[in-house]
Order: sequence, then C-alpha cells, then structure tokens
Amino acid sequence: MRILFKVEDVFEVSGRGYVITPVIPADATFEIRAKDPIQLRTPDGHVLDTYIAAIEFLKLQDGGGCRTAIMLPHDLAKQDIPTGTEVWLL
Repeated sequence: MRILFKVEDVFEVSGRGYVITPVIPADATFEIRAKDPIQLRTPDGHVLDTYIAAIEFLKLQDGGGCRTAIMLPHDLAKQDIPTGTEVWLL
C-alpha cells in the first residue's frame, strides 16, 4: 500500500455520486485507473476499503489548466469522506 493524496474537496455530481479532488504532491509518481482498489483513512481514524469508479479532469474557469478528480462508488456519502482523508492505493 502507498498513500496517493489527501482529499482537498468533496462534491456531488447529480446522478453519478461523489467526487474527491486531491492535493497531489509535486513529486507524485503513481498511476491510477478506474476500478483500482483504494482505502480511505479519515482524520478521525475510520478506514473504508473501496475503489475508484472513474477519473475525471476538471477544467478550471480561471484558465489555470486542469485538475484531477476521482469519482467514488454510489454507496458512499459525503460524510464518509471528510476533507483531509488520506487515499491509499491497495
């Protein structure tokens, strides 16, 4: 297992589920794909095994390029994924 990133923001995409936007370290050298198993470790110590449902690219409105967003499965709720949650690749 290795840590991928910490959750910076969580938002809902209507009809699709929740998306997390990561704070990705500048020296990150990992590759991820849809269906990869991940583990969410919340700041209060809860651990949840899940997977990446999809990977989205968000175009920033200020012309600052794109950000990566990770779509999670429909069975998760926003309160399951607080800001600061660590995302680990299993």
